[in-house]
Amino acid sequence: MRDPAEMEEAPVASSPVDRLAAAIAGAGGLVSSVLILVVLVITGAGVWMRYVMGRPLVGVEEATGFFVVAIVMFGAAEASRRDDHIRIDMILDKASPALRRWLDVWAQLSVLIFSIALLATAWHTVSFSRRFGAYSAGYLELPMWIPQSTMIVGGVLIALVCLARLFTLLRGGRA
Repeated sequence: MRDPAEMEEAPVASSPVDRLAAAIAGAGGLVSSVLILVVLVITGAGVWMRYVMGRPLVGVEEATGFFVVAIVMFGAAEASRRDDHIRIDMILDKASPALRRWLDVWAQLSVLIFSIALLATAWHTVSFSRRFGAYSAGYLELPMWIPQSTMIVGGVLIALVCLARLFTLLRGGRA
C-alpha cells in the first residue's frame, strides 16, 4: 500500500477519449463500491441470522462469491486508471522519461492483450453456459451466465482504459 503522502489524485482526463474512459471506469468503480456495501450487508445479515436468530440465510456464501467476482471486474479498470494497481516501480524509477513512456506503452499493451484474452474466454464461457443451461450448484440456482457476464463487462472496461492510456501515451502525453 502506498504512503498517504505519496498518493496522488486520480489522473486528470485531458482528451475526449480520456474523459470518456474516465467516466466509464468511474461508473464501474462506483458499481464496485456499492457491491462492497451489498456484500457487507448480506454477510452481516447472514451472521446475525445464523448466530443470533438461529436461522441461517441460505445462499449468502454463494451470493457473496458472485459479488466478489463482480467487485473485482467492475473495479479493476478504475484501479488501473488511477494507478492503484500493483506493479514494480523499481525499473520505472530508474528509467529516463523517454524509456518510462515506452515501458508504460509496453505495460498498457500487455494489459490490453490480457483483457482481450479475458474477453474472448469470458464470451465463450457465458455463451456455453447460456446454451447449455448451466445453473449454480448452490441454493440460489442462478443461471451461471448472469454472474459470468461480469467478466465480459470487466474485460471491456479494462480494454477501454488501456486504449485511452495508449492513445495518450502515443500522442506524447503522460498516462
